[in-house]
Amino acid sequence: MAVTALGIAPDDTGAGVTPLTHRQILKAHWENTGVITGLTISGRSDLTYSVAAGVAVCSRGAADGYTEAYWPGGNTPAVAAGGANPRIDVIWIRANDPTQGDADNHVTIGVTQGAASATPVKPSAPAGCTEIGSRLLPANASNTNGSTANDSVAYAIPHGAGLGLLGQNVNTADLHGDSTVRKWYYENAVQFTVPTDRVVELVHECTFAVGEGNGTTRDGWISWAVAAFQIDGVDIPHSGAEFQASNGVWEDHSISCITTVKAGTHVARVRNGLANSSKAGLHPYFRYSENNGISYKGRTLRVWDRGVAR
Repeated sequence: MAVTALGIAPDDTGAGVTPLTHRQILKAHWENTGVITGLTISGRSDLTYSVAAGVAVCSRGAADGYTEAYWPGGNTPAVAAGGANPRIDVIWIRANDPTQGDADNHVTIGVTQGAASATPVKPSAPAGCTEIGSRLLPANASNTNGSTANDSVAYAIPHGAGLGLLGQNVNTADLHGDSTVRKWYYENAVQFTVPTDRVVELVHECTFAVGEGNGTTRDGWISWAVAAFQIDGVDIPHSGAEFQASNGVWEDHSISCITTVKAGTHVARVRNGLANSSKAGLHPYFRYSENNGISYKGRTLRVWDRGVAR
């Protein structure tokens, strides 16, 4: 099947870029559907929601590519008044397509009402529609003025842009660790998926003191080691470090590593353990719970996207 590149004029027969080809090209620019800019939702003195001007990435399905839909601003269709319990309404945008059975080729805004409940659940936007926001409508509401944003906005992310936090593992246990020197444990596993080859940063933080028996001690010191970060069970070379604790103080330590991964799903983790101690029986005592007004970090591993690998 012959296709024409975007930006190339049609041939003498009028054959050129088809709408589907154009949508597939647009899809290559975005990681997901969502809001690009604007489309801020607010309540009104009636039962409609106001949607400000803005642009969103829309799709009728993966095989159909993406569209970029501009909304000039306006109100949604009216919703039902509030019942005895609150509910969540989802506001969405849709790019109509007559070739797929729609009555016109207009950009439309709509609302899907959730079920009223003491613990309301957010409904899904209809197939082919892109959610631009959701609102919590109070019980017995006669207008949408009292509605509040129920969730954060789902933004469209440009292909190749930083994806932010890819995943994290937060160990919330207050835990006495092993006193065996150089016995390694594989912990804080984080599974994450990237769409292309990426640069990622692994950040590990831990809070611990010198433990002895069931408590802490000021008598002696320990050295706790992150021997290495691992990706898919393989050490990242030269990514380890040792941290010392002494005098019964809860000490916070952090180590990070930047590496590259191939497109796909991976598992990051740390290989850690007691590196040394001043006497037998001493061990790390990890802390997460608050103590004397201080809120500790426990042991965490976070995986951050730092962009496309070049």
